[in-house]
Amino acid sequence: MKDMLKNKKRVFIFGISILVSAINFNLLLKPISMVCGGSGGVALVLDNIFHISTSHIIAIIYVITVILSILFLDRKMIASILVASVLYPGFTYLTENITSIIHLNYDDVFLICIMSGIITGITNGIAYRYGYSPGGLGVIPPIIHKYFKVSVSTVNFITNGIVVLSGAYFFGFNMVVYAIVLLYISSYVCNLVILGLSNNKVIFIHSKKNGKISEILHDKYNINVTILDDDDNKTLLAVVKNIDYNAIKLDLKRIDKKVFFTTNDCYEVGK
Repeated sequence: MKDMLKNKKRVFIFGISILVSAINFNLLLKPISMVCGGSGGVALVLDNIFHISTSHIIAIIYVITVILSILFLDRKMIASILVASVLYPGFTYLTENITSIIHLNYDDVFLICIMSGIITGITNGIAYRYGYSPGGLGVIPPIIHKYFKVSVSTVNFITNGIVVLSGAYFFGFNMVVYAIVLLYISSYVCNLVILGLSNNKVIFIHSKKNGKISEILHDKYNINVTILDDDDNKTLLAVVKNIDYNAIKLDLKRIDKKVFFTTNDCYEVGK
């Protein structure tokens, strides 16, 4: 907790992102019963069954997951979970009647999904970029990973999948399609927030003409090449600008028709 309080700016931004997340739920997702996983999705399903306020259900879920995190997770993770577990349920209560203040047209569900997906991606991205946890059902994957060595992404996929399929049962299969679209958009935007836009690409090159390739990369594109030596196999590593990538690829094939190379996005270059 002390480490969080040292960086008040980050905590403030994290708090704002939680507020926006609560508004996103009450203003966009709840009115169209969009079940896309997480505590909000569970709340919508249980509200449909038992007719209990979604805000009450979210608060109960966060209390349970806080207890689980205190029992099973490391102290470093608990601080941000506690903050999120106080703020998110509180903000969902505060914004519960926001549709009476802000009036939207909910006829275009696909547009709502796009908007909500972008907002969800941004808010989750901010939390993960700062090393904080949004709490709620997001606490379960780290616990299962810690004790059963199942990957966090796998557990997260399974838990969200169960919630989404439950929503399909109560609200119709077409809502699953919308939920998948929303989750894809949010995942893409979340990665953008965490990593930023990729301005460069890293290329691993294996060729019998490494010398000539190194020369043209240096002379023509002003790129320094690193040689990765593995006994008899030498691989070149080069970081190139996106704008130069296609031209470099053509040069590689022109120099050596049998050249083998792999390319990945590169988000940061430094020493």
